[in-house]
Amino acid sequence: LRGGFWGTQYYDEQERQMVLDVIETGKPFRWYGPGKPPDKVAAFEKEFAARMQTKYALAVTSGTTALQCAMAAFGIGPGDEVILPAWTWYSCFHAVVLAGALPVCAEIDETFNLDPDDIERHITPATKLIMAVHLQGNPADLDRILAVGRKHKIPVMEDAAQSVGASYKGRPLGSIGALGIYSLQANKTITAGEGGAVVTNDPLLFERAARFHDIGTLRDPFLRKIGEPRGQAFFGTNFRMSEFTGGVLLAQVRKLDRIVNDVRTLSLIHISEPTRPY
Repeated sequence: LRGGFWGTQYYDEQERQMVLDVIETGKPFRWYGPGKPPDKVAAFEKEFAARMQTKYALAVTSGTTALQCAMAAFGIGPGDEVILPAWTWYSCFHAVVLAGALPVCAEIDETFNLDPDDIERHITPATKLIMAVHLQGNPADLDRILAVGRKHKIPVMEDAAQSVGASYKGRPLGSIGALGIYSLQANKTITAGEGGAVVTNDPLLFERAARFHDIGTLRDPFLRKIGEPRGQAFFGTNFRMSEFTGGVLLAQVRKLDRIVNDVRTLSLIHISEPTRPY
């Protein structure tokens, strides 16, 4: 296992067959088209939700668009403020600004993630969300961050874009806050080149994220998942995942635990043998 681009190092006949299935059906769009539907995206969502121990998973086109879906899910808009770590990826504060809200940067601690001791001084009546980002496979101090959120009745979302497959006290990152997002881009744990996902246990947050990612609509399969609509239609965009991407990610998510185990083994090797090359 080389140091970077882990997911692609595990490409084999499984990913190839997933892509061939879509080619043979001639149906690359998940909702309709000629031939028997391959339903790769739906299968990926089901298996990804199970792996992350959440009720719902929504497949989208990138981690960045997953963040934008998260902003829509929480109803973030003009006049709102979102607290996030000052050290993070561009997409975190871009998503807040694109929603018309104000990103408020708090300090980081020795984990390089959001410092729980520096959140409260940034809270104002306009604060609507706290974003905990788990950078480079390293969990933020969720127990203390969530405690601050509960104290002030502010939801906490997790950005696990760089930590797909990592865990915190035995629970998958992304499954602990009100909502979690992931990136499945080329240098993430599993990948289809691009891709992202949103997970939650809250049917209203899932509904709003699903609507936003698909021009404001709520397709029947999503409606069946939540039982009945909790919210209203609103303007959305198009962050739908194709069946090609879904097929590759379906093969990849089935290898996630193996990849995580290999990465951890590699890390231990390098700790004990620092001169050993990749």
